Parts: sequence; structure tokens; C-alpha cells
Amino acid sequence: MSDLDYPATGETDGSQLPPSSAIRTEYCGDAAALRPRLTSVAPLAVLDYWDKLRGARRFPARADFDPMAMRKHLPLIFMLDVLPDGQFRYRVVGSVISEFFGAGNPVGMTPEDVFGANAEVALAPMRICMERRQPYMHTASAAWHYCDRDYVYYEVVVLPLGDSDDKVDKLLCCAEFVSAEEAARA
Repeated sequence: MSDLDYPATGETDGSQLPPSSAIRTEYCGDAAALRPRLTSVAPLAVLDYWDKLRGARRFPARADFDPMAMRKHLPLIFMLDVLPDGQFRYRVVGSVISEFFGAGNPVGMTPEDVFGANAEVALAPMRICMERRQPYMHTASAAWHYCDRDYVYYEVVVLPLGDSDDKVDKLLCCAEFVSAEEAARA
């Protein structure tokens, strides 16, 4: 468990607050700590693949990641470059993620370009993963970005990639969305 372990209500002991009221639950730690908290198929599959790739390393390199091994989940996957100035730039964005962003194909754009005033909701998890050099996941309301979508919430996993265990140079992410219809059936 991590000090980012928030109750579903978003309430904390005051020592650290979630980056956004959109976030319902948030965890950061090793793959074994995140695995039982993930309920969505695609983020769990990507986490397991990432964990297998890293072997004895803290995290795998981008060169280790074979997109075809995750082809079933590619529409839900996105990858960002970590820039030297601490900024992030979208490198690859799956079709479902692009649709959620609502900004066309955001490859080459920054989270600020895509989300404008709501960029911090996207940036905070990326910063946590990069700074801690550990997997991160959260479940969040999907209403913070586009209210016209039929999504109620989503679950995302953010995973560090790098050529050495000392520096994260890319983030591998996978988000799965739950629609209002799916939530009603649950």
C-alpha cells in the first residue's frame, strides 16, 4: 500500500490530497500492490505485460515494449515522452483515448494543449509515476473532461519506461472507460 491510498470518497487524513476531486481512488507502488486494485481488463493486462518485461529491473525500456503483444488493448493505450523540462508530450494515442480527448489525434501535443484548464487532472498522475518511478493507478469520474460522453468513470494505469532504473523517459498508460449503461448493469 502507498501513502496515495485514498478512500473512495476522496477524503484523506490531510497529509496529502488527491490531485483532483475527479479521482475516486489512487494507488502508487509495485505491480503486486496495484494488481488486486485493478478491476478493468485492459489496464490489468498492460500492467502484467509491463511487469513481465521489466524482469529484475525497476522498469522496462521502451524498446522492450512490443505493441503487437498488446494489440487487443491498443485502442486504450497511450504513451508519452517525458521531456527534459519536466513536460510531457503524447507519442502514441489509441483510438478510444483519442475519442475521449476530443481533440482529434493528439500525437505531438502536450496535456495542456489537449485539456487546457483541466490539464492538472492528467498531469498529476504522470508526475507521481515519473517522480516515484513506480506504477500508478487511479479510478476517476470521467465527467471532468467531456460531459457529453456516456462515460461514468475510468480506470487508468500509468507505468514508467526508461533505459536505466534511474530515469523515466516515457510513460506507458492504459485507460478503460465504463459507460452509464455498463455501470447500471454492475
